[in-house]
Amino acid sequence: MHYSMRQYRAEAESHSHSDFHQIIISDLGRLEMEVEGRGGEVFGRQMAFVEAGKTHAYRAEGLNRFLVLDVNTDLARRTGLEALWYRHGGASTYLEVRTGHQQGLVGLLGHLSAANEDVCPDGLECLKTLLLRSQRASGLGAFATQALPSRLLRVMAWAEARLGEDISIADLAAVATQSESSLFEAFQKYVGTSPMRWLTEQRLEMAMALLRDREVSLSMSDLASVVGFSDQSAFSRAFSRRFGCSPRAAKSSAHDLTY
Repeated sequence: MHYSMRQYRAEAESHSHSDFHQIIISDLGRLEMEVEGRGGEVFGRQMAFVEAGKTHAYRAEGLNRFLVLDVNTDLARRTGLEALWYRHGGASTYLEVRTGHQQGLVGLLGHLSAANEDVCPDGLECLKTLLLRSQRASGLGAFATQALPSRLLRVMAWAEARLGEDISIADLAAVATQSESSLFEAFQKYVGTSPMRWLTEQRLEMAMALLRDREVSLSMSDLASVVGFSDQSAFSRAFSRRFGCSPRAAKSSAHDLTY
């Protein structure tokens, strides 16, 4: 198995591969696909599992980036990856990654890594992060129903797909194609807070969602890293200020906590 981050062109292309399955997950943008004449797309939480031997066409407009894993058919069968997909996705090429799917996929990919020494650990970590983030990647919550400027929608979607990365106000301004001061003013006007405060809020909300999910098991240091905090203590302090309890306390009482 090997992985790559790929960008696709607006012109449709097609091919097939007989000796490996392909898993495609969106990091940025929307990939239109047609597999054996049946259309669909990879976007947000919806990923694709293209079986070996099936002819598929694909295209993507605008900025896009996708994680693509080529998995040897024998390895996929031996490790149970095929069975997992068929159990959750049935006969469909497309599957929305929901609670419970993420941990199973990550666990199986760990077995794939152990069985295939050619797999790059960074690729599995990249996939793990994307799967964990996928709980938030499909939308912008309450803001989606409001008349936000397209620049704000673009920068919010971009940031929500990268909550675990080191993001600066300069990065956000570049995505919005605005000056930092203009972006600050836009956030204050339409969102009611600064860009970096909004970003911190998204990270903390994601942390709470992961803590409440019984299917996700992360150490506190790993959790802090997944949601973009390089310092576990800083994460714990910010979390406690936001929710009134520590991350460990939130985890232990996850199904009774309201906020």
